[in-house]
Amino acid sequence: MTIAATLLFGSLARGDHETGSDTDLLMINLDEETRYVSAGHLSLFVYPWRQLERDAQTGNLFACHIAQEAKALVDPENYLARLKRSFEFRESYEDEINRASDLGWYLVFFGDELNSALLAKRVLWCIRTVLIARSVEQRTPTFAPQELAKRAQSQPARNLLNNRHHQHDKACLRRALRMFLETELSPSPWSMGAEKSMFLTHFVETSNKVALQTLKQSCECRGSYC
Repeated sequence: MTIAATLLFGSLARGDHETGSDTDLLMINLDEETRYVSAGHLSLFVYPWRQLERDAQTGNLFACHIAQEAKALVDPENYLARLKRSFEFRESYEDEINRASDLGWYLVFFGDELNSALLAKRVLWCIRTVLIARSVEQRTPTFAPQELAKRAQSQPARNLLNNRHHQHDKACLRRALRMFLETELSPSPWSMGAEKSMFLTHFVETSNKVALQTLKQSCECRGSYC
């Protein structure tokens, strides 16, 4: 593995880091290996440069996050500047919004099967992804939770974003998510409920990686009695 640059992004890079916030690091790899490591409040992403550059050229939200907010810790060959020059906005981020909405409705109906920490993390991911995608569509990319909260029409969603480091019971999380989905988005066929197998099939068909990873983690968690 050949690491060409190490970038800081997220709350520390923005300067709005709080107690309980994660430290987010991205290492740009010149090989093809992708890796993610999470330990405590440290999140480390290892990402191939060629993939990151392609993602920037196609308007990927993660690439947008890096291009807009990252700060270089080690970057002798100016990969961050190259990424910023490569980034192109898409006309629409409806696919990202739909994937977040689909997972959101799954969590509304079946989220009680997840442990509290995973449920909270995924509920916030759904809410943030919708709001981030909307902001990027408007060409005003916003990633800070406090600023995203100002964009939310749903008061429970604003409360979750502003108090994301607090513990919330599962019922509260699912109610807040449902209100957000009903308030912010067009009516969804999932809002009437569906079998888990139907959600799973749809997640596979739409390449909803976060949803599929959530189901995998939920199964692993139940297997280890967490």
